[in-house]
Amino acid sequence: MKQLGLMLLVFCFSTSSAQTLDRQRTVALTFDDLPEALDGNNLAGIRRNTPELLRTLKLHGAPAIGFVNEGKLHAPGEIDARIAVLKQWVDAGMILGNHTFSHSRLFTTPLLKYEDDVIKGEVITRWLMSAHEPYQLYFRHPYTSTGPNKEVKEAFENFLRERGYKVAPFTIENSDYIFNRLYVDARRDKDAALMERLRKAYLELNNAQFEFFERLSNEMFGREISQILLIHANDINADSLDQLLKRLEARGYRFITLDQALQDKAYLTRDDYIGPHGPSWLHRWTVSMGMKMKLDQEPDPPKWVLDMFKKRQA
Repeated sequence: MKQLGLMLLVFCFSTSSAQTLDRQRTVALTFDDLPEALDGNNLAGIRRNTPELLRTLKLHGAPAIGFVNEGKLHAPGEIDARIAVLKQWVDAGMILGNHTFSHSRLFTTPLLKYEDDVIKGEVITRWLMSAHEPYQLYFRHPYTSTGPNKEVKEAFENFLRERGYKVAPFTIENSDYIFNRLYVDARRDKDAALMERLRKAYLELNNAQFEFFERLSNEMFGREISQILLIHANDINADSLDQLLKRLEARGYRFITLDQALQDKAYLTRDDYIGPHGPSWLHRWTVSMGMKMKLDQEPDPPKWVLDMFKKRQA
């Protein structure tokens, strides 16, 4: 009887472990605007932030892909230095993707000019990644603006396929660019209290975003899909990424590659969204699924942050 009881205990434990594994959350980390987002696009900032981002990713065993604007490499007198910093991502085992040369918006840029910007934006990146071939080429639209109409959208996607690219979608973004613009100002002003307040609000919004999209994923697919997080290579992430990843780990997330995330069958859903904005693919899929878009329910940064941001923009 004791042996039977032990066998039942082992079976229950194994079953419970398998169910836990099945429920384990996964997320792919993607960084836009390499080598550095606009608010900190100076060589000193790039040299400070890049090693810190990569150190944190290594600490958490988190793979990542970085989408490059090669135009940012062409600063007079700094080209070699900027390429050397970008190479740190490759040396750390990360993948580099194409984000156009000049960060142009497809919604307002003529198609042929936009395609030229894609070709121009792959030269250095493909050279840096040459030792890692074969690998999947990925493209992310700046502003995640996928076109002003169906015809342009489909024509550009055909262009990408012919060049071997896949579109890199995302399901979650956390408005880090808003926080970062204020954070860069606070760092310049040596306002440590404001920097801390911004970091805390940023991390809390990221939690709220994940909670919202986990719920939306369940409503749409009856389960939580593999999420894809869009953030930027910038000051606030260099200083907050460790805490951000710890919070995701506390939510039960395991970090996976973009290749792995896209194996989730949810990503076979058609993206029929056409519009001026660049919402999450979970919002976009509601169009082809005949569901109501819930963009207005997505959490926003706190009012005090938005008010400061609007004042800065004025």
